[in-house]
Amino acid sequence: MLNETKNSNKIRYRLVETPIQKEGKVCYAARAVVQPMSLAQIAQQMVREGSKYAEHEIVGIAEQMMDVIIHQLRSGKSVNFGSVMRFRPSIKGRFESKEDAFDLKAHQLRVAVSAGSRLRDALEGVAVECVDEVKMPEIRAVTVDTLGKMRWVEVIGKYLYQKNLGDGASWWVRVANKQHPVAEVVQKPTGRTVTFLLPQTTIPAGAEATIVLKVGKNEFCSDPITL
Repeated sequence: MLNETKNSNKIRYRLVETPIQKEGKVCYAARAVVQPMSLAQIAQQMVREGSKYAEHEIVGIAEQMMDVIIHQLRSGKSVNFGSVMRFRPSIKGRFESKEDAFDLKAHQLRVAVSAGSRLRDALEGVAVECVDEVKMPEIRAVTVDTLGKMRWVEVIGKYLYQKNLGDGASWWVRVANKQHPVAEVVQKPTGRTVTFLLPQTTIPAGAEATIVLKVGKNEFCSDPITL
């Protein structure tokens, strides 16, 4: 089981007004925007939590598993994914009669996804918090540039400006499950780009790494890159 902090089990949402005919305005809950985890980041977390499998092995098994799920769905079968999610093929559209045939112009093939019992049970007791507005950092791309003996990293994303994230925000480079702090961080108030110098003595060239932005107890990670 993955390690969880007390504050990690919390779902944040915000209320959005929407006009409803004859009823005026009502509010519905919109999930707060968060950075989705990629398959590579899930594998990294599993390794950090003590998995006996390497990151590339986890990713390879997951990719093969997804291929099998897709094959079964294309064969008209439903898939129960470990009582977490259930997938089944479905058809959307209106049929005028029992003799009406499937028509790509009028009908669509879809995949219906529903939560399994394990996931439903896991949501019990999770804290829920209403917030005015949540702007979660998002790392979209990372580039590495060499200038003489110095290596610079540029991070591109959204809401990356440290001054807006609080005093506890910091940038790190994770290599082989070891985390190295970075220095000389150059940021723009727009929060869309961050540039910093890589430590020369602790991080070898050509190493596979992950860029990490720590905000309190939360981590926002890039996909693996080669330095």
